[in-house]
Amino acid sequence: MLKCKDVGTNATEFLSGALPWRVNLGVVWHLLRCGNCRLAVIQILTMLRALRKRPAKPPTEAQIKMWMDALDHDHSGHTHH
Repeated sequence: MLKCKDVGTNATEFLSGALPWRVNLGVVWHLLRCGNCRLAVIQILTMLRALRKRPAKPPTEAQIKMWMDALDHDHSGHTHH
């Protein structure tokens, strides 16, 4: 029997259908009995669905410059050995 920790570890694989059938069955059985894990898996599923619907936008030139400036600033006082 799977524990809550096991379900959390396997949640994304469960949702994508990537688990072996025995582990998948164990997750389903656990979710039928555990409302907290069921809610957690529903929240993960909701997040994954929302991320799929949101189009990925490439960074703007201003964002890239800001990131590069931050990297330069972070490494300006460091010496590499």
